[in-house]
Amino acid sequence: MVELKSSEETVYDRLPGEAPPVSKLIGWTLLGIDRAAQAIHLSFESAPEFVNPHGTVHGGFVTAMLDECMGSAVVGLYEARYLPATVSMSTDFIRPVPVGKVFSKGRVTAILGKSAFLEARLTDAQEQTLARATGVYRLLPWPEHLRPRPSAA
Repeated sequence: MVELKSSEETVYDRLPGEAPPVSKLIGWTLLGIDRAAQAIHLSFESAPEFVNPHGTVHGGFVTAMLDECMGSAVVGLYEARYLPATVSMSTDFIRPVPVGKVFSKGRVTAILGKSAFLEARLTDAQEQTLARATGVYRLLPWPEHLRPRPSAA
């Protein structure tokens, strides 16, 4: 997997405070935002505490990673204008997810009124799909106290 991280400032650099606890827990890292493709690229770091009896990452943590990826796509692509709240989500578990670093791509497929439709994939370093999801998100107003600072550019 080619990492897309650049030195370009994003809305995530301008948000006040620290990352949400769930983002920290699952090792959320921004790799890139592709506005032309309406997509975000992230990585996650799963801990040994996330494993199920089979020794692979529990499906609840996999779902959380995909949910964070899709929500982050809305925040990143739309400059924190909306706070996405998950309305529904469908997850397909394709291959076991190992402990360690995995990659994701989340894409906005449509925004209609106050709803966003998204899809996401979780892959390994060889770009094999481990899990995929689709989701519908309610677009709530971004809270005033969490608004990002103005861009330096």
